[in-house]
Amino acid sequence: MYQPQTFEQQSVYHFLSEHSMTERILLYPLSKSGLVLIDETGTKTAFAYQDGITKEVRLPLPSPKEEISAFMKKFRALNPKPVLKDFASITRWWLDHPNPLTHQQALGLSDSLYRHYLTYPLIQTEDAVNLAAKGLVTEQEYQDILLWYFNGNAFSNWLGPLGVDGTGNIYGLTLHYRKPDEEKLSFYLKDDYYCYMNHIETE
Repeated sequence: MYQPQTFEQQSVYHFLSEHSMTERILLYPLSKSGLVLIDETGTKTAFAYQDGITKEVRLPLPSPKEEISAFMKKFRALNPKPVLKDFASITRWWLDHPNPLTHQQALGLSDSLYRHYLTYPLIQTEDAVNLAAKGLVTEQEYQDILLWYFNGNAFSNWLGPLGVDGTGNIYGLTLHYRKPDEEKLSFYLKDDYYCYMNHIETE
């Protein structure tokens, strides 16, 4: 779940709370001074703190691909390179440096994963291990594990598909990858294929 990071964003959130606009909705950052609200119908509304007040603003158009490509070329050439190990450090850099990327693009998340990120709290290593150790995880739980992995834990661990058998799709989580204390876990994903092969009715 995204938490307001700047004074301006906190001011916008306070305004939305005062007007009962923070219930059953999702929020994501528009900029250092703004937030975007997504209501139950999927409608997006942007608000920004400008000149001492919070007001509704227009949603910006997506940046052209050429502008994004030019930015990424400059970013890769930075020396020294910024240390961006997790979602928090990426978000802070994104807020503090003008760029054409959306927050979702900066984090490098798909639409479904970004929505999951906005909806649920991030899990910790112990939670990810406990989920994998169950041997069978739901698709929502797998998204929890994926976000944990991408949130600074891909450097020393490994997560990915191992194959498929007559029961379902098999995934692996290796802790301390290629280290003396390496620990391997495997689990089935309770997706449509798993339900079909195990005669489980789905909604």
